[in-house]
Amino acid sequence: MKTNSLLTYLLYALLATLLLAAGYKACQMQKEKQSKAAEEKEWQETLRKLYPQSDTTGGGSAYIGNDQTAKQPATVTKDGIEVDQTTPATTNTATQQNPVKTTAPPTTTPKTTTTTTPKTTTAKTVAGAGTGRWEVRAGTFTYKEGARERLEQVIKMGYTSAEISKTPSGKYAVIVLRTNNKDKAIQTGDQLEKRGVDAFVSDRNKKK
Repeated sequence: MKTNSLLTYLLYALLATLLLAAGYKACQMQKEKQSKAAEEKEWQETLRKLYPQSDTTGGGSAYIGNDQTAKQPATVTKDGIEVDQTTPATTNTATQQNPVKTTAPPTTTPKTTTTTTPKTTTAKTVAGAGTGRWEVRAGTFTYKEGARERLEQVIKMGYTSAEISKTPSGKYAVIVLRTNNKDKAIQTGDQLEKRGVDAFVSDRNKKK
């Protein structure tokens, strides 16, 4: 029983707190409304002081300025026809609205013809085995047919500058390379030997 009475007191206390809070909130809102109404009233008073309304109901005369758009009295011609002076003279609106457009003839730019000069192709000349002191031979043959077969063989191996040269003794030698570099000549001869071609290096300056 004591527990129930304690809960009841707590509920009453909570309810009272809520009522007080609601009353305080209502008072605050009422004060805000009153302050806003007072501010609005002060603002209206200020506007009335700054912009006082003029009394337009009096019997004073109204000021009429130089109204350029005021209608002037019409003049009567001899024939009894009234002419309104404010009516501007009519102009030919057709000529103003639709002016004659003069179009200049289109300018044609002359076409420039470009002449292309034909490219001259020169045939590649085979340098041959070259010149130099050291000569790499891939065989010496009595008959020219044998020299031609050997020439085709070394050309297929990649020595495209090889050529056939006739020796002082009347034989046909297949020359793979001529150079002043002795080491290069020896290296080329060794490569031919490794690939099964009988080759040797000779000194062209040596008297035979």
